[in-house]
Amino acid sequence: MPSKTLAHAYKDTKTSLHQGKPRNSMHDYTTVQFVESHCAALRPVDQALFGKARWAKDRIHWMFPPDKDERVSMLLGWIESMSYDLGTFGLHKFLQSRERGALITNADFRLPQFPGQPVFDWLTFDQLQGTMDKIMQESAVFYDPATQVIVFVLLPSKSGNSVAMWRRKIKVPNNTRLMYQPQIAQAVAGLKREKDYTVYVLPKTPAKIKKDAPAPAKKKRKWWKIF
Repeated sequence: MPSKTLAHAYKDTKTSLHQGKPRNSMHDYTTVQFVESHCAALRPVDQALFGKARWAKDRIHWMFPPDKDERVSMLLGWIESMSYDLGTFGLHKFLQSRERGALITNADFRLPQFPGQPVFDWLTFDQLQGTMDKIMQESAVFYDPATQVIVFVLLPSKSGNSVAMWRRKIKVPNNTRLMYQPQIAQAVAGLKREKDYTVYVLPKTPAKIKKDAPAPAKKKRKWWKIF
């Protein structure tokens, strides 16, 4: 698999939120490194993303306009401008995990050593299942990982108990796909079929029945229906 090759291509490079230097060659596009938070950006919103005490629709909100918050609008604009590089990076994560998934980034989080740089995490479908959110799970099921990358952008509430969420679909660059065509074919061949993925919107375990719940009363049968 090409993870070591791509890791070498990304070595010693950085991409800032405010960086806008144009690139002219394939080498330039493959020497961009995106910072991964290793789930540090998701820990403050763990209950909002994966909490089982509330329905996903009460924790994850999809209808907020992105232009109402400067952090979100700037990040979405940056993702669009860096889509070529993100497409390559997302393909790399797919090939590394050999499972459908999505990139996710917290608009309100930066690592201290990279204060001006967005950070990303790759969540596989199995991890996205834990959100119980239908949109996030179906996004990871119904996309072609050989040609697309799914990116989720979240903004936590002040309490951290809920998040606003946005989704972007990015194309994998044609040059990148051609470069790693054998590895892509191998990874795609190992995926489950779409119908074999289960989308959860309820907890996997059934709700417990209250012990003090009264037993349903038995209806008396009419004497003429006994025979």
